[in-house]
Amino acid sequence: MLGFFCSLEIMSRVALLASFLCFFPSLRAQEAYEVGALRFEGNEILTDDMLLSAIQSHETPWWLWKVLYSKPEYYDPIVFESDVLRLARFYQSNGFFHAHIDTTISFDHPAKRVSLAFFIQEGQRSFIDTIGYKGLDLLPHELRVDVQNNPLVEVGDPFVTERVQAELARVVGLFANYGYVNVKVETPTALRYASTNNVTVKYAFVSGDRYRFGAIDVVQDTSVDERVDTDIVLRHLDFQPGDFYSESRKLESERNLNRLGIFEASRIDHIITDSTREHLDIPIRVSVRSRPFNELTPEVGVNDKDNALNILLGVGYNNRNFLGGARNFSTRLTLQLQDINIQRAFKRGLSDSSIVSYVDLSTQLVQPYFITNKVTLTATLSAILDKQRTYYNPILQGRLGVTAQTATFTRLFVDWNLQRIDPTGFAGALDTTDPDLQRQFNSIITITLQRDKRNDLFSPSEGFIHSITVEEAGFLPSIFGSLLGTDLPYSQYYKISALAQWYWDPTGERNVIWAFKLSGGVAEIYGNPTSPFIPVTRRFFAGGSGSLRGWRARGLGAVPDPDKGGAALFEGNVELRLNPLRNAGEFWVIDLKKISFVLFSDIGNVWTQVSRIRATELAMASGLGFRWDTVAGPIRIDFGMRVYDPFAETHQRWITRRRFFPDTFVGGVLHFGIGHSF
Repeated sequence: MLGFFCSLEIMSRVALLASFLCFFPSLRAQEAYEVGALRFEGNEILTDDMLLSAIQSHETPWWLWKVLYSKPEYYDPIVFESDVLRLARFYQSNGFFHAHIDTTISFDHPAKRVSLAFFIQEGQRSFIDTIGYKGLDLLPHELRVDVQNNPLVEVGDPFVTERVQAELARVVGLFANYGYVNVKVETPTALRYASTNNVTVKYAFVSGDRYRFGAIDVVQDTSVDERVDTDIVLRHLDFQPGDFYSESRKLESERNLNRLGIFEASRIDHIITDSTREHLDIPIRVSVRSRPFNELTPEVGVNDKDNALNILLGVGYNNRNFLGGARNFSTRLTLQLQDINIQRAFKRGLSDSSIVSYVDLSTQLVQPYFITNKVTLTATLSAILDKQRTYYNPILQGRLGVTAQTATFTRLFVDWNLQRIDPTGFAGALDTTDPDLQRQFNSIITITLQRDKRNDLFSPSEGFIHSITVEEAGFLPSIFGSLLGTDLPYSQYYKISALAQWYWDPTGERNVIWAFKLSGGVAEIYGNPTSPFIPVTRRFFAGGSGSLRGWRARGLGAVPDPDKGGAALFEGNVELRLNPLRNAGEFWVIDLKKISFVLFSDIGNVWTQVSRIRATELAMASGLGFRWDTVAGPIRIDFGMRVYDPFAETHQRWITRRRFFPDTFVGGVLHFGIGHSF
């Protein structure tokens, strides 16, 4: 038990509450008063939001919110006086054992409203000066090292009860990962010394017996016809019978099975029998339900490839157990239309500059177990026609890729692409001899390291995703080009790009979410390539729904033609995602909790090379957006306006220099998409 003594302050408040209830027995029967204002004064360390989370009294909502969905908050003297006790306990649990709390109540009788205030003297905060662990001496060295590494509480930290309890849960989890599933723990003791006002925290454990994995039974759902070889399931487990039991290895094995894509559902359970305690082994049951092995799928939908809304039409075939072994074979034909003027398209065909389209015929084979169950091998052949406004680009491409799960949240991607491109400009749009649009045969090696700790793949509110990509082209053709039997020019370059996204939910209730993104990259020619240009398919582009939203897709760049991209990129994006209707229920047939809003600001640009980057050419855009949550992710509508346009006339670059409605607003760009912009 946490060794704290209740302060005289709390005891006096209890007595005050009792007398308050006796003295005002009829107050609750009187006409109700709304809480017009609630404030805290004197708190310096603990924020207002933290204190609000600890009490039950709240300000009444704004009148419009009350009309739409919320209820008024009324003053309750019993709740308010109890809130004083809650705050006192909250301060003690955060190491403020000498905190003093007073209150004032101000009634506005004509308006039937009341103002509440808490006056706080936080006092000196207690810190942890000693941490002790009892019962670890005879345990395996690896377990003792894990207990000492990455603790959630350390000497010198402020004392916080939640962190002390979280550290206990962390250590208990480590015991379970080393086979000690029946570990017994004592409630951590926290002793505060009056002389220093600091705290000593002590944890005590009795490990008990160490268990092992027992026999493994694979059970396949009999309600479906497809069956997978038992060996496929067993080889994707991270444990074998006889290994020391580990909860983390059991959970990671479930992830391995789910990543295969052949199972609709998979679950690993331990089975406790009468003999378990006697033999110290834990039998395991692996339950799986297979998906249909063969699937023909028509596709009609939308996506936001290239930071724009694309209409998608296609058909695909998928065999999830090709030649056994859970290999996945698929072939897919897709057509994406980004912008199209039907009348002009019939008259001019591909040369119509209003058409932006993408046709892709791809065949792919995925080998899920390559060397280990953490590595996947993928081979892809593609024939692509990429149509932009000023050129079209036929592409033949072969790709060999390896994906490795190097840690729980970290993945490594290694790809080798052989790519033949033949970009061609349209007569009248640009010179068809443009050296930027050369026929090329390129060998491209790409390595990406990604760490993803987002709490949700589609709508994250906490966590981050970081990635860095290094790409090289031309080294292999420069050495073995003559063996390939082709005289096509090739590009020789390196390219480095990085992406970082962060998400923060200050309320913890997903009502207000901050999202941040930084991305950038550089590409440079090196050596003596036969084509001194980076392929147009591998350049950086700016503008669009996932970039700077004051410009259309591929519409921004300090380059001769933004449609052909550049070799240096910097972008920064900030979004404030608001969910004011999260607890609103339904309005007619509309589920209001699925509606949210976004305020955003974007900055960045694309340049021809790093040496040409100029701070004065950083474009800026801001705007607002609407989100509607669906099973496929939120439908996104954003309206972006140019705050600073570095390529406008000097006197019209800043939004403050332009007329708002006839210039800025009318020149805004409306973006549609599926999923959040990042």
